[in-house]
This record gives sequence, structure tokens and C-alpha cells, in this order.
Amino acid sequence: MITGLEVIRPGMTWLLPLEGGEKVMLAAGDVLRVSVAVPYKGPAHEFTLYGSIGQRGLFGFDEILSARAPLPCPNSPEKFTTVTGAVDIEIVGAGWFGLGGISAGNDYDLYVKIEEKPEVCAEIDDVIDIAGGGMADMTGMFGMVMMLGLMGMVMPMITEGVAE
Repeated sequence: MITGLEVIRPGMTWLLPLEGGEKVMLAAGDVLRVSVAVPYKGPAHEFTLYGSIGQRGLFGFDEILSARAPLPCPNSPEKFTTVTGAVDIEIVGAGWFGLGGISAGNDYDLYVKIEEKPEVCAEIDDVIDIAGGGMADMTGMFGMVMMLGLMGMVMPMITEGVAE
């Protein structure tokens, strides 16, 4: 079902092969385009292609980032037709204290399905690594910014009583 992966960064695009167990390195701001090809037989219909990055755990697939895209299928009542489509998953880095997006880490999984037919799905385990984002640096600077703010409040109180 999954036929290709593309990493889209501002100003550049890489087409990645799916063979050999190579991993995809992504960072916040990237877009992962997942291309699919599925056989279809039936009346013309528009399905929804659903893609997700997450981790397979004891209780199923934990979806962290996801996206949807239309998958139009042509009228093909007698024989199977290969329908191709793609879904773009935007990589949103985790915010303050690791909330809101995907955290830097290794061995994330990729899951793709047709929403209206969940039995039509594919998964690739441990294929995505997420590089560290800039928010960790901002968290480290928080203490320094706090000290500057305190100095801005304390300095006027200290200089208030000094006679000129």
C-alpha cells in the first residue's frame, strides 16, 4: 500500500526509498508526504486517506501526529484499477514541557489507512527519527530571563534611596 516517502523542507525535497530498513530523519517544520497505491473496483467514490506518526504499544497504536487527504477513486465496476494518492503529515515539535506535538526521539512508527475501510491499512515500524527542536533551548533560557526580570524590579528599589 505505501509506495514512497518524501521529506519536504523549505527549499528542498528528498524522495526516500522504502527498502533496506533505512530511517527517515525529520525535524519540526518538515512535512512527510506518504504516497500510496491501492487496488479499487466499484463505483466512483471519494475516500479519505489517513496517515499518522506515533508508536505501537501494548494497547495499540498511539497516534501523535496525523493528517487526512482525499482519495478519489474512478468508476471501475468490472476490473481492479490502481488508485494512487498521498497524505502530507506536518511535523509539529513539542512545545513547552513536551506538550502539543512530537518530542525528539527515535523509532517512531508510520500508519496509513483508508478511513471508510479501516481494514485497508499499512504500517511501517521504527522508520522515523525526530531531531531535537529549538524549544529545549528556550526552556534552558527561562532561568536567565527570570533573573533579568527580577533585576529590573530590584534595581529601581535599590537606587531609590541614593541621594545625588
